[in-house]
Amino acid sequence: MRARTIVFKTILITFGVVLILAIAIFGIVSLAAPATMMRFTESLGLTEVSGDYAFQEYERSGSISCLANSFIISAEHKKDKTAESRFELLYHYESEKTTFADFCREQDERVTGGTEDAPEPYAEGTYRAYVCGLAACVKYRLAESEEDFAAVIEFAVGETQKSFPVGNPAIALAMEAVKAKDGSFCKELLSALEAGEFDETADFLAVVGILGAVQ
Repeated sequence: MRARTIVFKTILITFGVVLILAIAIFGIVSLAAPATMMRFTESLGLTEVSGDYAFQEYERSGSISCLANSFIISAEHKKDKTAESRFELLYHYESEKTTFADFCREQDERVTGGTEDAPEPYAEGTYRAYVCGLAACVKYRLAESEEDFAAVIEFAVGETQKSFPVGNPAIALAMEAVKAKDGSFCKELLSALEAGEFDETADFLAVVGILGAVQ
C-alpha cells in the first residue's frame, strides 16, 4: 500500500513538473518567436489567436505582412476596435523598403504570378480593395456620429476606382449597410455614389438599385 502511495505521488510530481515546463516553454516561445506561434495556432484552427501573434510579430520585426494578416483576422472576427487601430498602422505603413501601396501591388502580383507562397485568394478584385473594404465595414460598425458616417462614406468612395471594379470598398460598405437595414445611411451612400461619376457598370447599377430599395 505504501509503495503504491509513493508511486502515485511520484507520478503526480512528475506530471506537475512536466506541466510547469510545458507552460514555461510555451511562454518563452510566445515571447521570443511569435511568428512560430502564429503558424502553430493557425494550424490548430485558432485563427483569432493566430492574428494576435501576427501582430506581436509585427511589433517585433516590423513585418507589414504580419500586420496585414492581423488586421484581416480581427476585421473578419468583428473585433472592430482592434481592427481599426491595426488598419491605421497598416494604411499609413511606410519603411525604407515598402509602403502600404507597394505591399498591395506585391500581393496582386504574387496571386497573378501563381507563386508558391502567394496568399489565399481574396474576394474578387485587388488586395487593396479587399483590405479597404474590410476597413470600411469596421469603420461603419464603429461610427457613432454623422461626422463618423460621412467619413466612412468618403473613405470607401475615395478608395473605389472610377471604373467601379468588382470587389471594391463601396460595394463592401453598401452590403454592410443593407444588411443592417440602415436606410438613412444607404441614402447618403447612394447620393455619394451618384455624385462620384463612376462608370455605370452592371455592378454599379445593381448597388445603386439595392441601396435605393432600402427604407
